Amino acid sequence: MASVQFAHPAGITISATLTEDELVEKIPSAKKRDMKTGWIWYTLPSFCDGDTIVHISLGFNNARLKMISLSDGNPRFGGGWDEWSEQKERERVESIVAWLRQEDIQIGDYSWGRVSAGVDPRGGCGEANVTFF
Repeated sequence: MASVQFAHPAGITISATLTEDELVEKIPSAKKRDMKTGWIWYTLPSFCDGDTIVHISLGFNNARLKMISLSDGNPRFGGGWDEWSEQKERERVESIVAWLRQEDIQIGDYSWGRVSAGVDPRGGCGEANVTFF
């Protein structure tokens, strides 16, 4: 598989070549979190694609896109800790992996990086991640 690339409805193409400046210019509403470690995270506006509510966060390290975190925000998976269950989080993972497949993005290791998915044991959240080497 060639490197990951997909369009966000706000008008940008998310790929390893996306720059922080381009992101801020095209989506000024992206929420910024400076981790004070060289990493800066941006949470993009969510969008609906069928039954999937796609949540995307982009992690830049030293101004280079290094990680894309994706999850499905559909309310059927719960909206808070009072509705949390490991089963719902596993279903959330299955949903975002199915969405990635629609985008021709497969779980696996590649020459340019890795696509993975699972429930984060520390945060308890089901998500998929794209990591660029």
